[in-house]
Amino acid sequence: MTAQLTTEEIFEGLDDEVWLPTGFVGGTAADPAGTLRALASDDDEAVREALTSFWHAMRARVPAYTATVQCVPYLARLCVSGVYTETLLELLHSVADGEDQPRGDQDELVAAVAAQVPVLLPLLADEDVDIRRLVVRIIGLSGPSRTSAEAIRERWADETDQGLRSDLLTACRVADADIAAEISAGELGPGRDPEVRLAAALSLVRADGAWTDELAAAATAWALNGTETEPGERWFDPSTGDWKDTDRDDRSFELLLALLADRGELPVALGLLETVATAEGEGAGLRNRRVLAAAETLCGEFRTAPPSLVPYLAALVGDEDAAVAGRALSQLRRLGDEARPAADAVLRVAAGEVGTRGGEREDEELADTALAVLIGLGDPRAVPLLARDLPCRRESLETAVGSSAWSAGRGVVVPFDAGLLDAARDLLRNPDRRNYGAPRYLCTLLSAWGPQAAPALPELYALLPKERQNAPAAVAAAAAGTDDAEEAAERLRAAADGASVYDRMPIAAALHKLTGDSAPLVEAVRAGLDDILYSKRSAVARASRLGAAGEPLLPRLRELLAPEETDGVGWDRGDCLSAASAILAIEGPGAAEELLPVVSAVLAADSRTGAAAARLARRIGAPAASLAPEFAPLFRKIDTLVPACGALMALPGAIGPDGELDQETLTDALVLAVEQGGQAEEAIALLRELGGGSLTPDVTERLRELADATRRPPRHPYDLHWIRADQRRLAVIRAALDG
Repeated sequence: MTAQLTTEEIFEGLDDEVWLPTGFVGGTAADPAGTLRALASDDDEAVREALTSFWHAMRARVPAYTATVQCVPYLARLCVSGVYTETLLELLHSVADGEDQPRGDQDELVAAVAAQVPVLLPLLADEDVDIRRLVVRIIGLSGPSRTSAEAIRERWADETDQGLRSDLLTACRVADADIAAEISAGELGPGRDPEVRLAAALSLVRADGAWTDELAAAATAWALNGTETEPGERWFDPSTGDWKDTDRDDRSFELLLALLADRGELPVALGLLETVATAEGEGAGLRNRRVLAAAETLCGEFRTAPPSLVPYLAALVGDEDAAVAGRALSQLRRLGDEARPAADAVLRVAAGEVGTRGGEREDEELADTALAVLIGLGDPRAVPLLARDLPCRRESLETAVGSSAWSAGRGVVVPFDAGLLDAARDLLRNPDRRNYGAPRYLCTLLSAWGPQAAPALPELYALLPKERQNAPAAVAAAAAGTDDAEEAAERLRAAADGASVYDRMPIAAALHKLTGDSAPLVEAVRAGLDDILYSKRSAVARASRLGAAGEPLLPRLRELLAPEETDGVGWDRGDCLSAASAILAIEGPGAAEELLPVVSAVLAADSRTGAAAARLARRIGAPAASLAPEFAPLFRKIDTLVPACGALMALPGAIGPDGELDQETLTDALVLAVEQGGQAEEAIALLRELGGGSLTPDVTERLRELADATRRPPRHPYDLHWIRADQRRLAVIRAALDG
């Protein structure tokens, strides 16, 4: 159903729009008004060009286009007038969904689309189900609206498409939970569509309805129905004889279990998941995907959930669907030590004993991931498998040496193994079998093994000319304290000849470690301090580790206390702070006064390095007392809270009735940091310091409450390590309580 708007009505007010310079750029979208009018023209080429311009401009990941908001009302009127209705609805849905939008202005974009929903509501009765579905999804993105909910209630009796009825109920739950609950009350029975029954159960729980056997049956009927769909792919609906492009694998089951758990009914949620996970027959793909989604949410939120859910994840790592198996492995990886009961199932995948429908390539990728899981668990059975399959186990090798995105800075986690040493040597001798990055990771592994890796020195010597950043440290570590030390030193000196300024520094550092002679390192760092930017940054970091031996470098380091005046990338205030830290490490407290302006400048202008500035101020101590008021902004962010507390505690007069913080406020801040931050050990150490060397009874009790909590602290978005960070936090708290 479309409204009959005239061209004048569609574009009413368009001539009065003021298009700011930060509107669209490039192509016909540089003229938003003209492009809008082109959509309603009879010129097919102009229409195609206009549609393309809008898709590129309105969905671009660039600084906010102010013109997007201004265009939305006209696009909505075009939709209801039958002008490329489906295409423009897809565009409006994309704008509201924010798939490719800059994050900064997404609320404004959603509000612009939501304001036009009343204009779009007549399309709920359109004869094209895809148009109706797009309108429903836009409603679901537009927030609370009694008007939208009433329109859905009016449409409910006439809507015959069962998949869309489920979407309608989902959108209504967003628009008005009470109206959604009223509709849902009549949709729980066995005669209703299973997806609608699930959505109805969710709506009633969302409206604080009591849990009943009827709701339990409605919530799991879909799992016992044998329905199977592939995510994001077309599927055939035999009830209508129609192909559909929708994805019915929505989040209703996951959200239902999360809501139940949130209101204290985690056992009920776990029971529902068990019912679905143990169901048999057709529809396993849909069940597995929903089990994985729900398990991920529950494990991420509740410390008590993994023991019940890991067995189901273990069963899925060997699933014939590679996507299901891969996601199960990823979840086990997130769980860290809590995944240990699944080790036997993961081992079978890592050993290549389990195959999927995906074929050999996907099976190899799964085996690599599974082996990485085992390595992360410290399972000794992983090491022989890594040695056996080393050339094709990139993720496993990265995990073994702590370079994987999942490693969270753990360093090398694989102990010395003669078989793995032989495999590493063989791989170093055969570059055609190596994957990208293998030499770097193997050098890290051999460095960690120290003299036990001495048999690999011939291969490491051969690697020196090509891997000057990584091989020198491995050579020094493997040769240290052995009869090969003298030859290794000569090899390193030879490698330095002809090396770039940047590459000479790690070679000199290796020589320093092997021979104790700091002179070559000082000279290499001196050259680095005068080289290009990335060499300069590396040189400053190495200077900090030289201690008093770095005294000849002080004049140049002092020159680096001032930032470069440049419009591009250059030596910035954070770099100046690194130079100040190096000076303090070399000269000691005598340099404190001259470093204060650098710390102050960073605190005033660069919040990114605020934590480093605070830590430097703590090292400076009493001379930095005048900076105390400048630390206030650091208390607004959890990642800078602990360093700021530490800095103030080192500054005389900063803590107390006349200081920047009183002791009670400081204690509260540090306890909050233990609960939610990633620096629990440092925060607890500061709490001990604040308590005169031990935790006060009040702090002890508060830490015990944190340790006994069944729910994890609030999750940070996109954090792979959230669960394992919580595990480390708990271990630190319990160690503090036991100590």
